[in-house]
Formats: sequence, C-alpha cells, structure tokens
Amino acid sequence: MRIEGLVFAGVATGDPAALAAFFRDVLDADTSEQDGWYQVRFPDRTSLALVPPDWVAPPSDTNLGFLVADVDVATAELASRGVEPAGELTTSGELRYRHFRAADGRLFELLDRRG
Repeated sequence: MRIEGLVFAGVATGDPAALAAFFRDVLDADTSEQDGWYQVRFPDRTSLALVPPDWVAPPSDTNLGFLVADVDVATAELASRGVEPAGELTTSGELRYRHFRAADGRLFELLDRRG
C-alpha cells in the first residue's frame, strides 16, 4: 500500500462553530455545517472536519485521513498485516473512507477519491 498524501484531518473542539467561523472569516476557507460538525474545504481538495470533543475517543483528539489509490485494496493490505478496519466503508461526496486503529489505539482513516 502506498500513501499518496494527507488529505483530511478531523479536529475535536469545544466550539466547532467558532473554529469554523475562524477558518471562514480569517483564513477565507469554504465551510459548511453538517449535523453538529463543520467541514472546512481548501482549494487543493483537502479538508478539515471540526467536531465536538465526544466524537473522537482517546487517545485521539485528531483524526488524520491518508489518501490511497483504492480504499478496498489498502484495507485488505492492512488486514494482511494484522490491522483490522474500525467500522464500515463510508462514502461522503467524492471520497470513500474507512477507519483503522494504530498500535496505540489512535484512530486514522484511509480515503480514496472514488466516491
């Protein structure tokens, strides 16, 4: 499996709306609210999710998403190395993603642009 880049980060915050307003008003990013969390989109097609603190379980406070060519193939490769997925394959807009846990229990995700 080859990681092509970091294309997503999810950040837990006590005030997602205020942080979204900062990205929108100060940094000129596109933002949208979706069921209690905010998506921040950048011109290079990367994104940031701003979520309430209880959406991210310890030891994580940030969820990073790594771009791969094909989430299904990458998930199978992780499984062959003893890393099982955490949750189902999900499609959101142009992205498909699937979570997995690192050795310390931290949550990460693999994404592809096949959504």
